[in-house]
Amino acid sequence: MDRTPRPASRDIVQPLPKILFWIGIVFTLLGVLAILVPMTATLAAEQVIAWLLVVWGLLGLSFGWSMRGSPAGRTFGVLFGMMLALGLIFVFFPSIGISTMSLFLVAALLLEAVFSVRYGLRLRATNTNWGWMVLSGVCALILAVIILTGWPTAGSWIIGVLLGLNFLSTGLMLIFLSRAFTF
Repeated sequence: MDRTPRPASRDIVQPLPKILFWIGIVFTLLGVLAILVPMTATLAAEQVIAWLLVVWGLLGLSFGWSMRGSPAGRTFGVLFGMMLALGLIFVFFPSIGISTMSLFLVAALLLEAVFSVRYGLRLRATNTNWGWMVLSGVCALILAVIILTGWPTAGSWIIGVLLGLNFLSTGLMLIFLSRAFTF
């Protein structure tokens, strides 16, 4: 019997390749499906978020109710009541949820654009690849402008496409990562 010590990380990684491979396959298929039917993927994502807001609101209301005698309990009640109301609005009126999510996406892309361009320009003196960061920021800005000019209609498909691309790239990464290990 070989008593040569093996690195601890190998013991952890060894069973992962098959799991990574199959999770990668699922993510890849979900990504392709979301890209093929982006409006359905957008609606599914909106409904997941809507129901999470409903559950969050209900749990928060129960927490606020347990503190009903204190001012904090009333504050929690109001805040989580608004969370529940927002979730219910998104559940019953998905177009409002999709439009809202699209605006949040635009805001996030604009923030990314500003910070990427600003930081990339600051790196200009010390890093030869600073242009890639600036380019990334410009791409984020262009995408934000495209979504904003097509809003609210663009929101019905852009979130699904972006989720699809994210799932596809994650799935392919997991498949290729699993191939680096022996089965």
